[in-house]
This record gives sequence, C-alpha cells and structure tokens, in this order.
Amino acid sequence: MEHNLLNDLSLVARENVVQTYLALAQSLPETYIDRRADYTRVKGKWPLSFCHFAAEFNTQRQASDIAKELRAESNTTDGLWVFLLPGDNPDGLHVHLLDEGFSLRQCLCQFGRQSKGYWHEDLKEAEDADTRLRIGKFMAEQFFPFSSGESRMLVARSTAMSIANLFYVGTPEKPQAAMMLSKSKNAVGLYNLCVDGKLRSQGIGTNLVESAQSLASQYGVPLTLQCHASLRKWYENQNFRQTGTLHAFFRGLTNRTDIL
Repeated sequence: MEHNLLNDLSLVARENVVQTYLALAQSLPETYIDRRADYTRVKGKWPLSFCHFAAEFNTQRQASDIAKELRAESNTTDGLWVFLLPGDNPDGLHVHLLDEGFSLRQCLCQFGRQSKGYWHEDLKEAEDADTRLRIGKFMAEQFFPFSSGESRMLVARSTAMSIANLFYVGTPEKPQAAMMLSKSKNAVGLYNLCVDGKLRSQGIGTNLVESAQSLASQYGVPLTLQCHASLRKWYENQNFRQTGTLHAFFRGLTNRTDIL
C-alpha cells in the first residue's frame, strides 16, 4: 500500500511539474510548445531553462535514438535542457544523454504529502499585476542572487504573468516570505518557497507549508514539490515523503546559468 501511494504521488508530481514549466514558458512572448509523439519540446527566444527544454517522455523508441535526436537539437547558442522525471519512458535515457555530451546540472528531490494543514493568518495572495511582479522579484532575488539582473527580471516577469497563485508574508514593498502554488488536475505544486535571510528559523517557512497543504486539502489533492538535496531533511521534518528525483541535463554551444 505504501509503495502504491508513493508511486501515485510521483506520477501526480510529474504532471504538476510539466504543467507548471509549460505555464511559465507560455507567459513569455515568442515561446512555443511543440507536443510531439514521444515528448514535449519547448522553444523560445529567452535565455531561461523553461524556454528551451524537452520533457514528458513517453515512447517505446530506443533511448539511444532519443538522445541522439536531443543532441542534434542542442546545437544552438541557447542549447537544450532535458528534464527527466519518475514515470518517463524510455528507461536508461540518463546514460545515453551523458554519452551524447549532455551534463547533469541538477538533481532535485521530488516530495509529496497528504494531510490537513492549517492556513496561516498573516499570509496574503498577490492578486494585482504590480504586487505579483514585486513578489516575483523577491523570489528571483532569493533563489538566484548570483544571476544577472536581466535573468532575474525575466524569471520575475514569467512568474508574475503565469497562472500560478502567489502568496506572501509582509508587504508588497517589503516581503518577508513568499511561495508559488500551481494547481494541476491531481495535485497542488509548491514552488519558490523562500524566507528573507534575516527571518529564517522562526517558523515562517513551516507556516507557508501548512498553508499550502491546507489549500491542497480543500481541493482534495496532495501537495507536491521539488527541492535541492540540502533541503531534504527540512521537508522530511514537515512530513513530506520523497517520491523520486528530477534530473536536469543541459547541452549547448555556450554555457548557461542554471535557473530552474
């Protein structure tokens, strides 16, 4: 029973990640989604991972053939990101991507949780365009402090223009913490949870997690997320269970900053 539950959480997390990345891509102009028979391919003019990626693999073709095809498509200045998630087919694509010159840039822990949660009374939703952009900027600054200002602004803009819900603690002018919640058919995805560095270890992050779980419970679906391995223990302490790993590969003619 436990194995089946974790497998179900893994699959709904996969669905949520793909939908969220596609929504971020669609929020920027001149970004196109090509739903192919074997996988989904996104192309755009902006130098961000979610404007140049392949994901949602589901094919009986040989992994080596898929990897060669992806290598050919990566021979551009912007290159190509490949996101592999639990539930993708074919098996073994990881190895063949490495053989074709892709590098493994990120391994993100995939987590799921099903419980009631509680809504934190200080949490507000960013609803108007100006507030959404301010919260998007705060998130980008917290997650990508060493990236260029242009890259952070693009991330903030796509976040603000996406269909996801943005929540924050504090004021729009001076946020203390924030998170993005992305609703898909079978899950609520928690993204970009961040707390101002001066206010950490005060339980604010826990309050945001519980609020996210509260909203997921209202929809009758689990809460899912992906995080860096350094945060694994913290999320396990929040009663999340790891359901798999998101592997992010990259290959291109020039090096690109990892913005995921």
